[in-house]
Amino acid sequence: MDEPFFLHQHLNNFDEFCVSARNWDLDYRQLDAGNFSSELLMFGNDEIQFTHARLGRRMLQNGSSPPGLISFGILSNPDINIYWRNINITGDMLFVFPENGELHSITQADFDVFVISLPEDALNQACASLELPDIKALLNKNEVFCCYSKRLAELRSWLLSVKHETDNFTSSVRNRRYLRHIEQEVTYRLLNILAEPNKAVSMRPFRKRDLALMKAERFIVESDVSVITIPELCMVANVSERTLEYAFRERYGLTPKAYTLIHRMNNIHKYLRRADPQNTLISEIARQYGFWHMGKFSADYKKIFGELPSETLKYT
Repeated sequence: MDEPFFLHQHLNNFDEFCVSARNWDLDYRQLDAGNFSSELLMFGNDEIQFTHARLGRRMLQNGSSPPGLISFGILSNPDINIYWRNINITGDMLFVFPENGELHSITQADFDVFVISLPEDALNQACASLELPDIKALLNKNEVFCCYSKRLAELRSWLLSVKHETDNFTSSVRNRRYLRHIEQEVTYRLLNILAEPNKAVSMRPFRKRDLALMKAERFIVESDVSVITIPELCMVANVSERTLEYAFRERYGLTPKAYTLIHRMNNIHKYLRRADPQNTLISEIARQYGFWHMGKFSADYKKIFGELPSETLKYT
C-alpha cells in the first residue's frame, strides 16, 4: 500500500477547493451572493480515499469522481438534501458516483458530505468473504439507495469519529496501518448496508421543462455570444418564456436572466483567478463577456463573490 496523503484545509475560494480535491475533476459555479467558505478533509492513497467536505455557499457542481475507484456518498447531516443527477438526495440515502460519469448536482449553503472511494477488487474480495454477490451485482446499475435510517445513522456516526481521529490525532493515525483498518471497516459497513433490502431510487423521467432546461444550459455553456437573450434561449429550448422561467426557478431558484448573469460572472471569476495581474486589464475581460459599465459590473461582482474583480486578480 502506498504512503497515505493527508490534507485538511479551510478555503475561501471554490476554484482552490476544486484544485485541492485530490483525484477529483471538479468545476464549481457559485449560484448565490456572498463570500465562499469551505472545509476539505482528505485522507488516503491511490487505493482508498476518505473525504469530508463542507461548502458554505449554494453551488452548481460538475465534474467526476476519482478514476478507477467506486465512490460512495452519504450526507453528514440527515436533515439536508441536494439535487444530484436528477434525483433529490435526502439524509436516508446512500448514493454511488457513476464511473466516468458526470456528477452534476446543485447543493445548498449547508452542504456537508462524506465520500468514500474504494477499488472494485477490494470490494469484491469483501463481498466474497461475506458470501455476497460482487459489488456490480449488488449495485445492479443503481446509483441511489434509500436505506434504513438507523443503519445510515450508525455509518454517519462512525465516519464522524474517523474524521475526528484523522483531524486531531495527527501522526498516530495518519499511516498505512490505520488506513488499512479504515478501508476494511468502511468496506464491510457499506456492504452490510447494501446487502439489506434497500429500495433503489430510480432517476425520474425527464419532463418537457427538464429537457428544455438542459438545452438552454448547454447553449449557455457552449455559446460564444457574450450576452444571450431570453428569446434566444426560448427558441433553442423550443418552449415559451413562461415555461423556461419556471424551469430555471424550480431548479436554481433563479430566473433565466439571473442565471446567465451568474454564469458570465463565474466565467470572469475563473479567468481572473488564472490570469497574470501584470498583463490583464479587467475592463477588457469584462467587455468580452458583455459588461460595459465598469462601475455596475464591479458592484455586481463584489455582491456575488464578496470581493472586487481587482482583488480576485491580485491573489492569483
